[in-house]
Amino acid sequence: MKYLYETHFHTAEVSPCGQVRAKDGIEAYKNAGYSGALITDHFASSYLENKYKGETWRDKIDYYLNGYRTAKKYETEDFSVMLGLELRFNDNGNDYLILGADEDFFYNNEWFTNLTLKQFKAFAEKNSLTVIQAHPFRVNMTLTDPRYIDGIEVFNGNKRHNSSNDIAALWAEKYSLIMTSGSDFHETEDLARGGIYLEQPVKTSKELRKAVLSGKYSLKTL
Repeated sequence: MKYLYETHFHTAEVSPCGQVRAKDGIEAYKNAGYSGALITDHFASSYLENKYKGETWRDKIDYYLNGYRTAKKYETEDFSVMLGLELRFNDNGNDYLILGADEDFFYNNEWFTNLTLKQFKAFAEKNSLTVIQAHPFRVNMTLTDPRYIDGIEVFNGNKRHNSSNDIAALWAEKYSLIMTSGSDFHETEDLARGGIYLEQPVKTSKELRKAVLSGKYSLKTL
């Protein structure tokens, strides 16, 4: 039996571009036959400063985690809701999906968005995180030094962007990078367009990270 997981999921509660409430998104993925979803709402300094409510860092994290926590209410024995993030630094518009984070990570590391990618890669290794560049070959993305990422989202299912998935796959293969697939779920039309198949079920982002690092998975590409 294969277990299918969404790795790129935004909620309307937190992501400014998200159009589907967490409850509705989770129920739709259950009906689509998935075994779980990684909630990857946008996380960037500009959002923390201007969109995420609250004066203190803890206030802002409470706001950020609202999408995940709302989705978590609809978790079942057969469907896992896991905590992730789509991280953006200050120097360009690149986005990075992070595997392995938990709530304490967010509360205990203020303004890690102000790091560079190179600095964050070293920071990620110390904190047992895996860095996957999302849709790296869309228009306006900046080419990333492969030494500072662990992997690439080689299939992004979002229909409103040309993610040049074929080029992303070739780049990942050239540099022996981890390959992932995700729907980049923002709207109902994005449902179930990507994900990864695992041999065993997982319940947390840390377990998902471990499964991806093992290499024992396959990609859903429509």
